[in-house]
Amino acid sequence: MPAPRRESPGEVLELLAPLGTLVAIALPFFVLVLASAEATREAKLAAQSAGAVLVLLGLASGARARTPATRWSPVARGTGAALAAFLALFLASLASSLLRSGDPLDALALLPALVLLAWGATAGGETTARRALSVLVGCGALTGLVATLQRFTGILRLPVEAPEPRFHATGWIGNPGDVGAALVIPALLAASSLARGQRRLFSGAALAACVAGLASAGTLAPLVAFAAGAALLVALDVRRRLLPAVLAGAAVLALLAATGVASRALEKLTSGTIAELTTQRDIGVLAAVETIRAHPLLGTGPGGFASDFVRARLAAEERVGRRLIHRSASSHFDNAHCDPLTVAAEAGVPAALALAAALGTLLTGLFGATRREGHGPSGNRVPAETLLPPFAAILVLSLANFPIQIVPVSGPFALLAGLALARVGGRLAPPVRSTARAGLVFVALLLAAGATLRLASGMALARAETAMKALPLTAGAGRRALAESALADAGRAVALRPRLATAHLALGSARAALADVDGAVEAMRRSLVLQERAETLVNLGRLALAKGDDVTARGAFIRAVWLFPMLASAIPPAGDPDAVVAETVRLEAALAGSGAPPPLPSSLRPR
Repeated sequence: MPAPRRESPGEVLELLAPLGTLVAIALPFFVLVLASAEATREAKLAAQSAGAVLVLLGLASGARARTPATRWSPVARGTGAALAAFLALFLASLASSLLRSGDPLDALALLPALVLLAWGATAGGETTARRALSVLVGCGALTGLVATLQRFTGILRLPVEAPEPRFHATGWIGNPGDVGAALVIPALLAASSLARGQRRLFSGAALAACVAGLASAGTLAPLVAFAAGAALLVALDVRRRLLPAVLAGAAVLALLAATGVASRALEKLTSGTIAELTTQRDIGVLAAVETIRAHPLLGTGPGGFASDFVRARLAAEERVGRRLIHRSASSHFDNAHCDPLTVAAEAGVPAALALAAALGTLLTGLFGATRREGHGPSGNRVPAETLLPPFAAILVLSLANFPIQIVPVSGPFALLAGLALARVGGRLAPPVRSTARAGLVFVALLLAAGATLRLASGMALARAETAMKALPLTAGAGRRALAESALADAGRAVALRPRLATAHLALGSARAALADVDGAVEAMRRSLVLQERAETLVNLGRLALAKGDDVTARGAFIRAVWLFPMLASAIPPAGDPDAVVAETVRLEAALAGSGAPPPLPSSLRPR
């Protein structure tokens, strides 16, 4: 009897990159932290980063190094040159921001996506892509099913605020907007497989679950992106696909009507409340334009839009002559809800143009590859016509959403981009030289360390915020112990990410709860310098009242309520909230003429 075959170390290492791909794509769908939305984002990024680290280690191991490099086509060279220009400008923007007050960890989210793109462009990535994309479709189907059950049956609902029934459709992703965005690629992959007659039962069931999830989430931008991708899929073979598409489209429209999406959109349109229908994306767009005006070449740096948002929003108000009032639960935008504008604001106009050129060239090349291949077999590779609709749909989604910041979207899209690059003649070969492999190991360690820091800081901050929310419900020794716990966690978050404004905000709140007024003011002022937020101003106003500085308190309260009217209820009676609201109303009336938004109190301006 022959001895059992033992796998060599090289064969085991060869599995690292495919395994990492599955981790990076699948795990972010299911990682959830109930403490805060920010902690959930950090956990999903950590999961994606863990997969990217495995991919890097697999490439560095030398497995598949025998794959020869190929000569790139003109389309691939154009895409590569534009992408290289974007990366160079992005790094210049990052360096510029670090000289000011930028946080280097804000740039970390780009790295896992680049790793998945590079892996998708290799022969190994192409070979393993079918399995990875099948897993992605399964993750989307499960997410869509869970979101539907959460909305309509109450099963598996999360303890989240739900002003509308659709806000219960969170899946394990966190909010319906992100759920809708995350379902676009899996839905179109399932539709493409069904259109090609492959695995009809699995593809049909997955498509139905994904579409049900999209309808349950009820977010317009993902629905429009899916419709655009589906229309492109049909256009690739109108004769065979038009009739099934019409029938499927009728079913989808009926589903949208049943879930109230159509009636909600019609109601907003007929009542003229378009801003509510678009969740006030005009505020983000106008602010982004002002940021671009102020920083056209290198932008504010990665993550810098959030730091510049208040200044940019107030500048936009002066320019348009009206107050941009938030009606949502948040007064602060972390992005423009339009990826091209966000990239231009944070990395500069040249970088945004370079990225647009890279994606546009790649899209054109992928369309050409689809026309050349037709609908025949594609061997072990994913068919070009399967890649094209979801790739184009995410580009459509990016115009009114932020898919590059939603981890369950950015990873799959990056893999699709890598597969498309290989398809248009831009296949990459894993490194052969030991120095290049060592470089990949270094990048893997850097990514692992950065993701760990972000996750640890995010979890510490979430614990601090949870403790502070529970503080009003406790008294006596229990209250002090809770405040001290929040102080320790907030201090840990600041130590891990000293340039994170919300960490300093939590630290100041914890110090204030322990009657350390001077320490609280110091932390709050630091938070304000890093990123002005309405809640920071309210806290500084309260602290100013405690120190007897009524002038600073009044100015801080007026500016805070101007930014976020809902915070008027958080002003203590000693701050005269009625007078504060009256002043903001007067300033709003004057803004239509030659007036201006309320300034930051002079005592709170950066020294």
